[in-house]
Amino acid sequence: MNKETYLKKLDELGLDKSKYCIISGGVMLMYGLKETTNDIDIKVLPEYFEELKKRFTFNKSPKYDYLYELGEDIELAVLDFKEEDVLFVEGYPVELLEIQLKWKLEHKREKDKEAIEKIQAYLANK
Repeated sequence: MNKETYLKKLDELGLDKSKYCIISGGVMLMYGLKETTNDIDIKVLPEYFEELKKRFTFNKSPKYDYLYELGEDIELAVLDFKEEDVLFVEGYPVELLEIQLKWKLEHKREKDKEAIEKIQAYLANK
């Protein structure tokens, strides 16, 4: 999905922007480092996830212990994060590129090689 579709779908969830942040491919999308992404990945605070369970039905993801799925194209990572690790881009809370880079480097996934290069180049020119 392109950025417009991504943000529209995210807005439809009606989430509290102080209790979640965009992660993964959405970070790349928001920084203009890619044109499309396959899904919406967000990080939500554990206490907020408890609230969200009253509004939505989630499925446990087989990928990571902290990951939950909402429908076919939304994943929530239920993890703490600090306010200083988030930058508002166009009014949306987006995890810092440096944090995304660190995560991608630590997990050494083949699919992240191109993203790593793009993030490193962006940060070097910042």
